[in-house]
Amino acid sequence: MSIPERFVQYLREQALCQPHERILLAVSGGKDSVLMAHLFAEAGYSIGIAHCNFRLRGIESDADQALVYELARQLDVPFFTKGFDTAIHAQSQGISIQMAARDLRYEWFELIRATGGYDYIAVGQHRNDHVETLLLNLVRGTGLAGLRGIRPKRDRIIRPLLFLDAEEVATYVQERQLAYRDDSSNLSTKYARNKIRMEVIPRLKELNPDLERAVSESMERLANAHSVLQEYVAQLRCQLLARRSDQEWHIPIDGLLALNPRRFLMYELLRPFGFSEAVLGDLERALPGTSGKRFSSARYVIHVDRDVLILRTMEMEESTVATVQNAGDTVSWCEYRFESGWSTDTAVRSDAHMAQLDASKVIFPVRIRAWQEGDAFQPLGMGGRKKLSDLFVSLKIPVHRKHKVPVVVNGNGDILWVVPYRIDDRYKITAKTKKVFTLACF
Repeated sequence: MSIPERFVQYLREQALCQPHERILLAVSGGKDSVLMAHLFAEAGYSIGIAHCNFRLRGIESDADQALVYELARQLDVPFFTKGFDTAIHAQSQGISIQMAARDLRYEWFELIRATGGYDYIAVGQHRNDHVETLLLNLVRGTGLAGLRGIRPKRDRIIRPLLFLDAEEVATYVQERQLAYRDDSSNLSTKYARNKIRMEVIPRLKELNPDLERAVSESMERLANAHSVLQEYVAQLRCQLLARRSDQEWHIPIDGLLALNPRRFLMYELLRPFGFSEAVLGDLERALPGTSGKRFSSARYVIHVDRDVLILRTMEMEESTVATVQNAGDTVSWCEYRFESGWSTDTAVRSDAHMAQLDASKVIFPVRIRAWQEGDAFQPLGMGGRKKLSDLFVSLKIPVHRKHKVPVVVNGNGDILWVVPYRIDDRYKITAKTKKVFTLACF
């Protein structure tokens, strides 16, 4: 079977795209992407060609762009190109040149795809790239997903040349006498991928000359194993994650303790919430539950509360801050409403839901927020400071409720009132008080 025939068969077998769909081709000017453009055109697809000039190799980069422009003209297809200040972007973002180029090109490709009416973006990676990616992931450390290598289709990105190895590509391009350009940076071993391609893979091929095929088959089996695992983990999520709201879930600790292998399945179970393996390792060691432990990712927080884990969004955890600018303001915080005012009545009322404070010591704005790590105050009737976390323990407030307790903070940063439990002793009404600031909670 010829390469064009195998190409069409691969598109069909992998369900990469349909003949009526429009494909945007990412063409660098190298032999792989040039071959891909010719194969799509010969198969009768409606295509466009997009080329990035990363301005990293001076006149070489400009020559690449000129070749791809000529290819698009010969094939009579739309041509898109853009120059990037890649080095400046990498420096400003604190990332490598390669990572910067990747981010820039895929963001731009997606913009063209969406605005130009294309269904997919095709990238010319072949089987050798597949193997290189696996080895890179192994060196850097990876989970099971990383052992699958490059996937033929991911969202709107397709890779239709993964059925070919580099030798097949080179031979066919030479036979067809297709014009292409070699990227001189591909010969530099300062890049990890090049080092693997030029130094590691040749040594491995001494052990197995058919390395690419053997590794690709292993990765396909790993991909199937990953699919089975994800189905099992999806069932676990349904069983163990009880949704209490759009921002909160409860997970029974005994259910986690029954998992085997526990840490691996905990990681897969909570992976959508962004928790690292290191954090989940600490969480596992905290089971069975020592109440009060807290673990966080960028967007979520887990609290250990006796026999259950409380998982909630960081947004819910931190809540919003309500601000009382002047006496007389009415504000809302979470499910509470607060009304403020002045009074000359210095008689102390026995009402847990109203704070009466010495107005001369209150500094605006007064803020109402959630508890924060390290918060402390001087509870009414005490001579020393007490951490709010200790107060919550003594009051037997459940861990997952701590962040729903309103904390009223003075303009100088002192805590005035932990609602509705204690005011700060330093701000109480005394015989010297002339004016009272009142804050009622409903």
